[in-house]
Amino acid sequence: MPVTPTSPATTTGPPARTPRPLRPEIQALRAGAALLVVLYHLWPGRLPGGFMGVDVFFVISGFLITSHLAREAASTGRVRLGRFWARRARRLLPAAYLVLATSAVAVFVWVPQLNWAQNFREIMSSALYVQNWRLAADAVDYLAAENAPSVAQHYWTLSVEEQFYVAWPLLVLAAVLLAARLRLRQLPTVTAVVAVATVASFAYSWWLTYENVSYAYFSTFTRAWEFGAGALLALLTLRASEGRRASTAPLLPAPVAALVSWAGLLVLLGCGLFLTGSTPFPGLAALLPVLATVAVIVVGMPASRFSPRRLIETRFVQWTGDISYPLYLWHWPPIVLLPVVLGHDLGFWPRVAILVATFGAAALTKRFVEDPVRTGRRLGIQRSTVTFAFTAVGAAAIAAACLGGIRSADAAADRAEQLTAEVASDAPRCFGAASMAPGPACDNPALDGLLVPDTTAIKRDDANYPGCASTDRATDTCTFGDKGDASLPHVLVIGDSHARSLLPPFVTMAEQGRIYLAAQVKGGCTWSTNPHPNDDRAIADDCYTWRDSVATWLDANADDIDVIVTGALAHPRPATGPDDQVAGFAETWRTMTGRGIPVVAVRDNPYQPANTNECLARQSEITSSSCALPRDEAFPNYDPLIKATEQVEGSTLLDLTSYYCTDSSCPAVIGGVNVYRDRSHISKTYMTTMTPYIERLLDQDDLLTPRSR
Repeated sequence: MPVTPTSPATTTGPPARTPRPLRPEIQALRAGAALLVVLYHLWPGRLPGGFMGVDVFFVISGFLITSHLAREAASTGRVRLGRFWARRARRLLPAAYLVLATSAVAVFVWVPQLNWAQNFREIMSSALYVQNWRLAADAVDYLAAENAPSVAQHYWTLSVEEQFYVAWPLLVLAAVLLAARLRLRQLPTVTAVVAVATVASFAYSWWLTYENVSYAYFSTFTRAWEFGAGALLALLTLRASEGRRASTAPLLPAPVAALVSWAGLLVLLGCGLFLTGSTPFPGLAALLPVLATVAVIVVGMPASRFSPRRLIETRFVQWTGDISYPLYLWHWPPIVLLPVVLGHDLGFWPRVAILVATFGAAALTKRFVEDPVRTGRRLGIQRSTVTFAFTAVGAAAIAAACLGGIRSADAAADRAEQLTAEVASDAPRCFGAASMAPGPACDNPALDGLLVPDTTAIKRDDANYPGCASTDRATDTCTFGDKGDASLPHVLVIGDSHARSLLPPFVTMAEQGRIYLAAQVKGGCTWSTNPHPNDDRAIADDCYTWRDSVATWLDANADDIDVIVTGALAHPRPATGPDDQVAGFAETWRTMTGRGIPVVAVRDNPYQPANTNECLARQSEITSSSCALPRDEAFPNYDPLIKATEQVEGSTLLDLTSYYCTDSSCPAVIGGVNVYRDRSHISKTYMTTMTPYIERLLDQDDLLTPRSR
């Protein structure tokens, strides 16, 4: 599934702190935002909106960085970019690279090799501060929807921040130069330029969140307005201070300021408690935490005795704000790694242990890594050129280690693919589905311990044949066999990725000259009129466009189709109820059965609560019972195809459950073959071994008979 606030991809990170003296309310905001994020990741059900901590951090960054840049521009007439960037690097990179390096070592030691490539690519993207764009691309990539979260997934927010730190000074400098060139007052000009950029980013964020929320969540351009809100606050504060130099009166009366401060803090808490993963974000919803953060900063520390001053100034709150950056860095890797080490999901006490350990690691990192590099003089680190040199070396070292891990994983996958091809080309007795075929039990001791493809290559073992991955339209380019041979039955496979998983047997039959095959398949898009279950409008609209195009193609090519085979995921979160789902399939099928074209609907395969390959990767010995799922747990979701075939004359249900499951369990390994590519898709290798049995089932119902043409 696409990665959104509901998925583990929704992680956040804090910005750098302001130089001393510190503002207690900003430290308190940091502490609260960091705790929102950490507690959300540890107990997402208790704090479903904790992901909005990112908005608090972005506003703070915009406020502090712009305050610094504007003051420097006002006093010197310029912005020293090299010095600014070097200071940011000394502040942020040592701790960030320490956690990335530690995470890379942990991946080598504990993470199964099937997940190396993803983890190392994301660690490398994080070291280069482009992680948010990698996750944005994955968020709209159906093939990446079931990726497990990586140890570096949380660095996406740090990537957004670093990109802000690079681009924002250039924007301020451009505004300063514009003011000098046009002989305008500097501060109003900078304010006007920042306001235009902020409004443009907010408008884009509003639009893109509505059109493509998965991509919008990670985009720098949809988040820039949050920095801009803090930046505008900084600039307006400077302008106000220029106009009020002789006055020491507070901006608001103390009781009003106290009320505003409490309101801002309570809104942030309310966002954490009541926003959910289904809330379109950032968009309009992000205004709540952004404006609440602005309100708390505006009023500062109200003098009223009813203000939240006592809460803000408590030692724990201020200390947590002080270590918020390393706290964020360290909290996520153990959440990903500890279940791998333990071999099961995290319980309450392991989560508490992670929380305590994270605070300890954060305190040590600040004491022995952050502060010494930020303020130290050794090795000339305070010189910008030296800082940049160390940065380049650190990034290169992490990238080189990650590339080594990726190449090692690819080499292992290559070897596994070669072994799979060799075994499948001369299949031993009882190989794959043959061991589940009707008749006398088939048992071959030579298959004991065999696993093809093994877990290092399983992600490659898919049915994504060239030309068969439809994007926004349906075509007839995904074909196999001799279309001109009138003696061959013409088969069309149509539907979502579960229909695509059915292709290997039909491709095999076509290559052997027994059928002509065409395919119209699109991941996540069923052949029905059912509403798309994804909240992302862009993904849903893409599916509807594909459906319209398929309908046009079918109307033009119906006379050349003998039988239609379709499949669909029995969705865990459908957009409608069972009856409506059935009606959606039935309505679509009748457009073809009414023209005399039979429809074969394949009952969905077992759905795994967890990826069996991660379980298999932990096994010291592979047996036929390794990581098997009890049959009564293998079909947790309603499958509307079963009922639809009862309602549509001319449709047939093809139930392959007996090739996946025994009476009591659904094995992960059948006849030496790795059955599941991920939680819900059958591997290409196993599906290929089902070729003779699927052909036999269709033949016995006279469904592979060519019509006269």
